[in-house]
Amino acid sequence: MTERLTAQDWIDFAATTLAREGFDALKADVLARKLGVSRGSFYWHFTDLGDFHARVIEHWRQTTTEAIITDIERHGPREQRLDALLRRALGHSAALEIRMRAWADANPVAARAVAEVDRRRRDYLERLLAEAGVAPSVAGARAQLLYWTYLGAALSRTRTPAERLDQIVAELKLLALGNASHRSAGLDDARHRRPPKR
Repeated sequence: MTERLTAQDWIDFAATTLAREGFDALKADVLARKLGVSRGSFYWHFTDLGDFHARVIEHWRQTTTEAIITDIERHGPREQRLDALLRRALGHSAALEIRMRAWADANPVAARAVAEVDRRRRDYLERLLAEAGVAPSVAGARAQLLYWTYLGAALSRTRTPAERLDQIVAELKLLALGNASHRSAGLDDARHRRPPKR
């Protein structure tokens, strides 16, 4: 490597390092040594370590949430979008996700970002389900269940074979969509109907 690293080079390398080694490795001298440059290259782009960490966290937010949502929105019908999102979430390595959540336990900036990302992802899932015809009264709960499934899969640290992934995605879509909107509306009506007076 040369000294002519951009700020984005540092951030990209930090994200890779975070996924492999955890947040303790995100120090200027450690990263500079691995990149084969001086610490001066780091301080050319970042005010201090806190500034650098904030930009790495924002990069994580953009690449693992906003960029994915933008990509998913290019798909056709809502059901296709849900299918694409589930495959993306469950079929890729979640090493960075796990490391970021560990970092959030020790860093308030990371903790706030993780909480905001969790909310953003759940809200997006809920919107997808509602637009696919799931009753609003249950869309939030189903979105939460799908999101917990993703987090559980991430923590399991196992790669799902393609054939198994197909089956899992199909079952999750059945649970999330089905003809849930009609069933749920009927159940809601039944719950709120008062028994007739005798």
